Amino acid sequence: MSQHRIHVFAEPHVSTAIWLTQLRWVAVAGQLLVIGYVWFGLFVPLPIIELLLLVTGTVLSNLILWLWARRLKRQTDLPTKIGPSEVSDGIGFSDDTIGSRAIGMLIGIDVLTLTALLYFSGGAANPFIFFYFANIAIAGMILPRTWAWCISVASILGGLFLLNRAYSLEVFASSPLAHEAAWGVTKYAFLVAFSTCCCVITYFVSMLAMELRQREVQLAVVEKERERSQRLEALATLAAGAGHELASPLSTIAVVAKELSRNLEKTDSTPSIRRDVELIREELNRCKEILHRMKSGAGEAAAENLHPISLGEILRETVQAMREPQRVNIEMSNAVSDSLGILPKQALSQALRNLLQNGLDASKPFQAVTLHVVVDKQRSLKKSVEIWHLTITDEGTGMTEEVQRRIGEPFFTTKEVGQGMGLGVFLTRNVIRGLGGEITFTSSPEGGTICRVSLPV
Repeated sequence: MSQHRIHVFAEPHVSTAIWLTQLRWVAVAGQLLVIGYVWFGLFVPLPIIELLLLVTGTVLSNLILWLWARRLKRQTDLPTKIGPSEVSDGIGFSDDTIGSRAIGMLIGIDVLTLTALLYFSGGAANPFIFFYFANIAIAGMILPRTWAWCISVASILGGLFLLNRAYSLEVFASSPLAHEAAWGVTKYAFLVAFSTCCCVITYFVSMLAMELRQREVQLAVVEKERERSQRLEALATLAAGAGHELASPLSTIAVVAKELSRNLEKTDSTPSIRRDVELIREELNRCKEILHRMKSGAGEAAAENLHPISLGEILRETVQAMREPQRVNIEMSNAVSDSLGILPKQALSQALRNLLQNGLDASKPFQAVTLHVVVDKQRSLKKSVEIWHLTITDEGTGMTEEVQRRIGEPFFTTKEVGQGMGLGVFLTRNVIRGLGGEITFTSSPEGGTICRVSLPV
């Protein structure tokens, strides 16, 4: 899956900045509450001025972040147009945005501020040292992996610094983690455990955040495909309804044309009139065929009775009804030909015929289309499933990216007017997917197209 990046600030970035602002206000309130309780409630002497200056620095930086978030929100509220290649991959910031660097540096400042607060309140012996993990978790969730690891390393270095330097407090003087205590088993064990926890949290939170971003992208793609499928189904239903409504008057015209042709044979009519009547009958037959194809798009042909049928029989049915069967080369072993499946013969044959005919139409008159067929068996705990893999290769003009993106849309065709309605691939895809299969196309403007059909039977 291609990773798209955005070079302007998108809504997910704004919500991340606002969310982080609110979280930091909560942190400021918590810091003031703890300092006040320790100073006035527990009567522990603290360097109150230094601590309040550090909290004030957090307040100022959060005000800057808040103003920046408001500015981003105003920018995202503007009716700017963003191309499909500029769409963000999900929550958080991408690696190449100013947002990721700004938020990364801000969380880095928070790590330094926490280190300074702990320095003036007992160092590593202060239980609040575990708040390093909160900064690490936040960085892993909203920042790229590189930034998350930088925050983790900064936290480990901060813990190591506090084990060696800190403002002395009598309440922590006897702690084995106090900076005055000698380095022994306790300090070394604490440093190893602290560093390990930092790395583990960084790894798993970053992985979880990445999975969430990828899941959001997948959900967006699925939702887009679902909406597109609903539109196509509605259009197919409309086409089927139009086919039913037009079938009756066309049948009447066909009967009248037939009677007119018989009467002309009994009279002394000119050859040109007879040709015109014959042309009317031919065009009526063509209209009936078009209506039949339109109705099959709504699933009528795919809903025919299912019977056990071999792959070879389906392919013979497919090729024999084509205009130029001699231009189709089938590569298939006898074992593959005898593979059986319970499938709708008519619908599947027509679907494959559409693909082969498109390949022939795109190729030059002397070029052939190759149909390569293999059977793959997949086993599970409950059953064994055969999958037919059919690969259709032509040497035609190929398709541009725009054509590949629109292929399968109803009434979209690259053929000249009168040579196609643009329903072939649309109806084929409906039939293949209705049977639980998949169809993909690979092509380039330089020439040649490969169509792959996978069908479980």
